Amino acid sequence: MDKQIEELLSFYALDALNDEEKELVEAYLKEHPEARPQVEEMGNAVSALAYAVPPVDPSPRSKEALMRRVAADQRAASVTRNQHSQSRELKAGNIFQAFSMAVAIVAIVWAVILNTQLGQLRNEVLTLRNAIVAQASSLEQINQSVDQINAKLPQEIPSAVLTISLKGTDVQPQAQGQLIVDPNSESAVLVIAGLDQLEAGKTYQVWLIDGGTPVSAGLLTVDENGQGVFIVTSEEAIGSFNALGISIEPEGGSPQPTGDIVVLSEL
Repeated sequence: MDKQIEELLSFYALDALNDEEKELVEAYLKEHPEARPQVEEMGNAVSALAYAVPPVDPSPRSKEALMRRVAADQRAASVTRNQHSQSRELKAGNIFQAFSMAVAIVAIVWAVILNTQLGQLRNEVLTLRNAIVAQASSLEQINQSVDQINAKLPQEIPSAVLTISLKGTDVQPQAQGQLIVDPNSESAVLVIAGLDQLEAGKTYQVWLIDGGTPVSAGLLTVDENGQGVFIVTSEEAIGSFNALGISIEPEGGSPQPTGDIVVLSEL
């Protein structure tokens, strides 16, 4: 048997070898199985050592020292457990604080978004309300204009009175109106709507036409809505004319039409 290995066998049985020495012994035992019974015998002897020594009571000082050591170890373990518990509680508290902070931030952002949307909705409602008020005001103005026109119309229309429709030309096709006239009378009521607002220095002039010869019947004024009521007058019966026209003339009127004809209808 190898003398070096033989010296290591007893330490191998006591499990007192380092890894390198233990590998060396185990490799040797694989090559020399006849040495394994000796190692097993040494192991059995080592196991029996604990039962071969008679028990000895420790001295009071040793026992007291041992108990102090046990108590100290228990206190240390308790402190370690408390520290671990506090650490876990601290981590849990930090996590809860972080979660609470995140929830608060989300709530603040959501509140800002809601306030912004609420402000936009309020502005839209205000815009709609202003539009409704403006439409109501415009409707009221139209109703007032209609009332004014109706107030100027004759309350009782004689049976001989005719209502003649007036239409706009290609210059202002949206213009339309009526001429309420007794053909034998020298006056008539002209009701017109849809005329454009004229620039400064321009006016509407009404013409009665007989065989292509226009005769001025006066200057027509319309409101901001292009509406107007005008009393047409003539030195002759209105029924003696065969057409009525309205033209755009310089301020003060013209002896004969010089501008665009905006209304022209047969009588």
